Amino acid sequence: MQSPDNIKLELVKLINQAQPVYPNLASRLDEMRRWIAKTKSGLLMRKKYVIRLLGELIEDTTFWLTIQSLSDEERDVVFARLTPAEKYWYQYLFPTWFTEKDPKLNTWKKNLMADSFEASDASKISEICKHIKSLGGATLKPYIADLSMATDLIASGGKELVLCVQLTSIRASLTASKENDWLSTLRYWGILRGLFISFNPMLVEAEMKIGEYVFRSSDDFSDKCYYIASIDEQGNYVRQL
Repeated sequence: MQSPDNIKLELVKLINQAQPVYPNLASRLDEMRRWIAKTKSGLLMRKKYVIRLLGELIEDTTFWLTIQSLSDEERDVVFARLTPAEKYWYQYLFPTWFTEKDPKLNTWKKNLMADSFEASDASKISEICKHIKSLGGATLKPYIADLSMATDLIASGGKELVLCVQLTSIRASLTASKENDWLSTLRYWGILRGLFISFNPMLVEAEMKIGEYVFRSSDDFSDKCYYIASIDEQGNYVRQL
């Protein structure tokens, strides 16, 4: 994890680098810089999710700017080495995030700084990602996609078709409102393939079953689709929106 002082310096460096050519990116980075500018480094160091998010943002921005500086041929070589999930993130979702208004930005900045951000399913999501990779698929779980785009992980299966996945173990009485928020969020960001999964957290081998389902679904679903799925002891229930 980077130190708060180094993060602040890196943000300023990237803002200056982006400003002449990519002012939208520079503006978003400056917004993030101002978010932490008045927070003392000692206190900021205790905000682990803030530090991790900003560290990831710096890495993504550095990589994206490097890609933009390449020739078309060189860029093709770099993208050929990336997974489908990584290509989708760097070619589409990441630049869309800093170009468009983020309706959830102020809310999650406030929650992260107040230590009210919950990552209760983080270990499950990591295990699901491991299982998808073991099947031959690929995954990516950017913090920004989770916080702003209702996407816990970006996944692809054997056909390398990308699917944005949201997971929840929320009780059934609250699922409908979360489904509606998920769908409107995906549509706002122009995400065309999405899967919302509710699951029983006590389900035996839940991570493996969810991983297998995501892997298959990424190949089987149509090019433009939003699906709601429920995974429990009785099997899978799925409907298309």
